[in-house]
Amino acid sequence: MARTGARRLRGLAREAAAHSLAALYREAVEALRRGDVELARRLTREAEEVRRAARLRKPRFLRFGVCRNCGAPLVPGLSARVRLHPERRITRVSVTCLICGYVFRMHVRKRRGGGRS
Repeated sequence: MARTGARRLRGLAREAAAHSLAALYREAVEALRRGDVELARRLTREAEEVRRAARLRKPRFLRFGVCRNCGAPLVPGLSARVRLHPERRITRVSVTCLICGYVFRMHVRKRRGGGRS
């Protein structure tokens, strides 16, 4: 009986941590828009610490929305440049951090079958 209560509390704690991760990331983006890069980095670092403490998987916005080198949030046009390099079946996406110059590259497969005309 006590185990189910503990599981529920752990689930609630993880849910609260997930909400705080999103809030911290939003605040980091707003700080970056105001021009305070150091505050934005500190907020993303704080979000990473919360994620580790709650033992959560890294959400998509922290995986792809934060520079792996300097820790600044990546906002296209403001702190990041996004380029698509289409090839045959694979499109390469390169995201360049405009703060430190780090380039993150990934491959995206094109969908098979009927697309939009």
